[in-house]
Amino acid sequence: MMRVFKAVFLAGAAGCGALALLVAAFFAHGWWTYRKNERAIVERMDRYYLSLTAPARQDYLLDDDEVFEVPYMASKLAVAAQPTMIYDINDRLMGEFSTRPGAFVGSPDDLPLFLKKALVASEDGTFYRHHGFNWRATARALLVDIRHMRAVQGGSTITQQLAKMMFTTRKKTFGRKVFELFCALKLEQKFTKDQILLMYLNFAYFGHGCFGVEEASRYYFGKSARELTIPEAALLVGIIPNPNKYGPLAHPEMAQARQRTVLSRMAKLGFIPASEIPQICADFWRQWNARPRDREVSFWRMKINEAPYPIEYLRRLLLAGFSKEKILKGGLKIHTTFDLDAQKAAQSIMSRALREQNVGESTAPVEGSMIALRPSDGAILAMVGGSGFDFQNQLIRAVDSRRLIGSAVKPFIYGVAFESGRYKPDDTILDQPLHFKLPGGRTWSPRNFHNKYHGEVTLRYALADSMNSVAIQILQSLDMGDVIRALSNASGVPQAQFPRNLSLALGTVDLSALDLARAYSVFVDDGRSAEPYAIRYVEDREGKILMDNRARPQPVPVFQPGTCALVIDVMKGVLREGGTAHYAVEKTGFNIPAAGKTGTTNDYRDAWFAGVTPDLAAAVWMGHDDMRIPLGAGGVGGALSAPAWMEFVKAYYRDRPTRDFPSPPVIVTSSGTVTSSGTVSAR
Repeated sequence: MMRVFKAVFLAGAAGCGALALLVAAFFAHGWWTYRKNERAIVERMDRYYLSLTAPARQDYLLDDDEVFEVPYMASKLAVAAQPTMIYDINDRLMGEFSTRPGAFVGSPDDLPLFLKKALVASEDGTFYRHHGFNWRATARALLVDIRHMRAVQGGSTITQQLAKMMFTTRKKTFGRKVFELFCALKLEQKFTKDQILLMYLNFAYFGHGCFGVEEASRYYFGKSARELTIPEAALLVGIIPNPNKYGPLAHPEMAQARQRTVLSRMAKLGFIPASEIPQICADFWRQWNARPRDREVSFWRMKINEAPYPIEYLRRLLLAGFSKEKILKGGLKIHTTFDLDAQKAAQSIMSRALREQNVGESTAPVEGSMIALRPSDGAILAMVGGSGFDFQNQLIRAVDSRRLIGSAVKPFIYGVAFESGRYKPDDTILDQPLHFKLPGGRTWSPRNFHNKYHGEVTLRYALADSMNSVAIQILQSLDMGDVIRALSNASGVPQAQFPRNLSLALGTVDLSALDLARAYSVFVDDGRSAEPYAIRYVEDREGKILMDNRARPQPVPVFQPGTCALVIDVMKGVLREGGTAHYAVEKTGFNIPAAGKTGTTNDYRDAWFAGVTPDLAAAVWMGHDDMRIPLGAGGVGGALSAPAWMEFVKAYYRDRPTRDFPSPPVIVTSSGTVTSSGTVSAR
């Protein structure tokens, strides 16, 4: 027994010794890094504080350093901030981020007392008692990090957070916290507590491009920071930990909860009476909600925004490669694939179409999306994500929302059938009711639209009239894997997301408008699927290329060119008399060479039209965000989405020449040699 106890004791002692050595190594590395750069660190502290208190001396702002990754807010970039410009495919300006000379609070005396107290209560309750470092909290966090062998817990004081913002990267590492410790101790040694709070509040990011509490106060409340009230101060302080999550414009409920948390912490420290918090919050939010505000059409402040949905889409893409500071103030030049004329046409047409659908509707508005691509390389030419971008309607439905596509899937089933060589457009098939036995004694009986059947019909006519029975029978005769592979390669959506049963013929797969437009582009790009892209290249302020997407990856082969020509020829019938989109042709006076397919899901929940011209692939969706709500009788793709699609194509070709599709291949039948072209007879 004693032998076992001794072994356990020695193992524990060895473990503790190893842990102590590891901790000592971290401290030694952090101390050495600090000592090696102490002079530069102190110099930068002085320069930054001078830049705040003496605006005329903005040349003293921090420089970048090989050792430290200094945020752009504190670099020379902030001295000569240049707005990032966004250009369309013809280098016309479509967006410009707003930049202003830095608005700082210049003196600790200009910070309201309760603003400082709100920050202390929220971030560091012992701020006025420690000397830059909370030993207990940091030791606890360090032990947790070492135990997990990764950085998982924070224990930073306000001073440490300031040191992190000024001198280190935002990435968590084991050595960073130790390095911050020594920087924080030096900050406490050189500056008063109120001066540290001043620097912190001038450094913090408050969302929507607002760096520093003065800019944030002017943006959110239209006043200087020195005029902030208690609830306003609590709201701003509450934003700091996560501006994307707690911003009051985009997420008012989260902001309200966070504000109450800050006020409760202030009450716990005795800064305000707890009994007054409910009334403070109620009064503030009543005034906030009643305050008139201009409709925001971008997530960050912009001087120019000609295309709200593309700008938001580009903002998301850029954040994957650049910091928000660099995007806002770095003078980048973003050269995109968007065509400003096409984009404005798409915005106008979708806005008008959705207004027509929402006349008298207040509780559950109809939404929609539209996207257009250049088939040859996947360049996104136009994108509309809904009825209008604002903080209550941020969803870019063209890429973010995936819905059942209904009969818009059928051209791909026909394409696989033609590719197999077993079917031709003028082959006939019996359109009839179908019944399939399912496990448990159940029966699946899919129906045609309005439960109408037509007997012996050609495949050409069946697609034009969107006959479910025929599509199911064709799919049943094919290899399901071939159909799913074609759909996956065409749309870029993984095969696992497609159902491996006959319901696929009815479009029981969720795709976005971007996915569907990419898929349809296959038919006019010789059977190849090009990956969509929106950014051609990005330049810095000196013209250096930082990102270049102009060399495109090889497109994915899906069909043979001859197969695509057959599908195009058959899809033309959808727009002719007797086709499901002929109503839209007559309504819009559409006469441009085009082909496409309507799609309507059960109970009229989704209305689609996707189609192509020789130069364009585009898709339009309409429906409710809540997919449980139907569009109502008549809410079909041919009546809702097809007219918007056709109006957009007409606008696109207003100042461009049109051209027809190449002739379909010649097909040899038993009765002689004929082409695949033909028309759909009227019913």
